[in-house]
Amino acid sequence: MLFKSNWFRVDVVKNKDLNEIIEVYNSNENFLINHMDKEEITTEWMSRELKTMKEIGFLCCKITDMNSEKIVGVVDFKIDKETYLSLLMIHNDYKNNGLGRLIYNDLEKYTLSLKSNCIRIDVVTDYDDSVIEFWSKNGFVEFGDTILNWTGKDLKAVVMKKNLK
Repeated sequence: MLFKSNWFRVDVVKNKDLNEIIEVYNSNENFLINHMDKEEITTEWMSRELKTMKEIGFLCCKITDMNSEKIVGVVDFKIDKETYLSLLMIHNDYKNNGLGRLIYNDLEKYTLSLKSNCIRIDVVTDYDDSVIEFWSKNGFVEFGDTILNWTGKDLKAVVMKKNLK
């Protein structure tokens, strides 16, 4: 386990978790369509994605509800002086109840404990305005524009950072 709160724990995804992780992704159909031009992902895609992320130093993690033991989200990040947060996704059934904020706050504490000075996230701009609003409310500031390429699709994004010290 990497870190936990009273309600959830975050740990690295294992092969036995694939079906629940896929369920989290597939519950976010609007995300998949806008980011990947797909309505759902497959076990093969998820296995390749986990392998690629691990090869480049990212932790692909599951967020598990400690009461139900159900995986309710995923978070992918790479710890460094400037930690890169690649993805924080909550299962659609658990959205809009503060879970994302709670998980982010504990992730921030975890990165600080590992001597990270800053967290960066690149937020796709032509997707959902509430995402940029969420990160702004959590102390992130826009630093410029970038293009992300995930699964062969170019996505306009804004670089957002939060200094931790």
